[in-house]
Amino acid sequence: MFEKIYGHQSITNHLKKEIARKEVSHAYLFSGIDGIGKKKTAREFAKALLCPESAHHGNGQCAVCAQIDHDNYPDVKIIGPKAGEASIKISQVREMISELSIKPYSGNWRINIIDGAEKMTPEAQNSLLKSLEEPLNYNIFILMTSHPQAILPTIQSRCQSYHFQPLSLKDIEKVIADNPEFDQKAKAEAIMAAGGSPGMALYFLNNSEIQKERTHYLRELYSLLKGDQIKVFTLAETLANDKGTSQEILEFFIHWFYEIDLLLAGYPLPHQEVPNQAHKAYHQLLENEKNQAIIKTLFELMATIQYNVNLRLQWEKCFIKIMKIQKG
Repeated sequence: MFEKIYGHQSITNHLKKEIARKEVSHAYLFSGIDGIGKKKTAREFAKALLCPESAHHGNGQCAVCAQIDHDNYPDVKIIGPKAGEASIKISQVREMISELSIKPYSGNWRINIIDGAEKMTPEAQNSLLKSLEEPLNYNIFILMTSHPQAILPTIQSRCQSYHFQPLSLKDIEKVIADNPEFDQKAKAEAIMAAGGSPGMALYFLNNSEIQKERTHYLRELYSLLKGDQIKVFTLAETLANDKGTSQEILEFFIHWFYEIDLLLAGYPLPHQEVPNQAHKAYHQLLENEKNQAIIKTLFELMATIQYNVNLRLQWEKCFIKIMKIQKG
């Protein structure tokens, strides 16, 4: 049970105890950066609860565990933004809710997983709230999010919360060890750039251009912070071309400014990562209060683009506000 989970032993130990004591909650909130293991832990938790091999709960060998791993077990439902969409619509949540009264197919539990819960529209979140307030005894909800502050406080208060910390470099090495097609240098570079996320390390390995793209956006944003007003419009135009890419880069910017916030406060980067030249440049350019105001502005944009809005206009507004913050 949970043997495949690296770096989150305290969380998995708590979940094991809940199962052993039969004190499983009806709602959980798994928070932490993308690619850190929240979804994998949710699957292992589901397997531990539903595996019929009583001597080896969640052994991964039975048909039930195999179906859960492949997202086709009837008592485990996973929803997230549909392809090409940036948000989880109220219609998706209502469809999930409509099935809650159906008793489990074979086990004692129906597991409802919401991947990217911060991407639920406000209407979708409010629709979910009643089901959390009056849960049927065989339903379990697992909400996974990289931005818990975007989840309604009334939803958070009804969930057992677990925050997943970034993994150590050694733990990320263990996760990606079974990828012999990549050389050691490529692995080392991906691990260092991943910010404690094994999923992001694998993503970099499989998409070598992504790291170059991020470096490009950091250079463009740095020029904007230095006063290049043209970047407001060129950056906004580029980022508005694809909603999925727009969301991805926005999340990267938020994570980046959080790292700068650590440096400005005199703290090391996670797991003693050595700041690179970009870290140093932003550290010298920004002040603590201004950096925090930029993070707040980016989160405001995150909330706004959940709706059907003009992406280019919203990015322009965001960049103009960031320039004003930097100018003071």
